[in-house]
Amino acid sequence: MTLTVEKILLEFSPSANNILPALKRICAAFGYVDGENAEKIADYFSVPKSQIYETASFFDLINTEKPSACTVRVCFSTHCALKDSKKIIAEIENILHVKLGDVNHPKLKLEMMSCVGRCGEGPIVMVNDKVYEKVTVAGVYGMLEEYL
Repeated sequence: MTLTVEKILLEFSPSANNILPALKRICAAFGYVDGENAEKIADYFSVPKSQIYETASFFDLINTEKPSACTVRVCFSTHCALKDSKKIIAEIENILHVKLGDVNHPKLKLEMMSCVGRCGEGPIVMVNDKVYEKVTVAGVYGMLEEYL
């Protein structure tokens, strides 16, 4: 049985308070929410498509574009920033030869993300869906080694 956006939407009642859970579920299943699927979601919840994009764009972990083969996200909340996340980003840029926010690299994407609620374990780095805690500049290469 093939999973479709329509099947996922049927898991939720068409109430506006279910838009975010539906977006998360669809993004988890397909990796992102494209324009065609945003239209289906908007129709199901009887809201404008712009509301779907507004909700999706507010949350860092909901993609509206097809993700790269490898997406590296570095937490840049106050706590992580105070624990050298800026230096970690610079080291990642150096190792991967990709700049923060570069959308032109065919396989890699480096992004900042807002707080993921794990401040005691920061700095936090996510590579695709894998979370790395207490990342240090010295440990960046070892963390990325399996993705190189």
